[in-house]
Amino acid sequence: MSTWDWVGLSVLAVAVLATCAIVIWLVFKMIRKYRTITQPGMPISAKITFFASIAYAIFPLDLLPDPIYLDDIAVMVGALAYIGHCAKKLADRPAELPVALPTRRS
Repeated sequence: MSTWDWVGLSVLAVAVLATCAIVIWLVFKMIRKYRTITQPGMPISAKITFFASIAYAIFPLDLLPDPIYLDDIAVMVGALAYIGHCAKKLADRPAELPVALPTRRS
């Protein structure tokens, strides 16, 4: 094998390892975001985005051919960013004050 063959194999190995690392990171982030989207007050759009990004990553129909996971990674990173934005808006919203119920007078 020539030197360029070894260089090509090395670049391919690094790309595969980097992709695997990114996918593992995304899996842990998605697990943590599941806890976030189950909070009361989280908008339905965040929940739909979460589950739609997982469905897009699982289903075999992609924008790019299957060995290239860039589209799957981009969709999941976009979903994580949107869910984080919704969670920040939810945390910034002031807590609702309890409404005093009218008392009955006789």
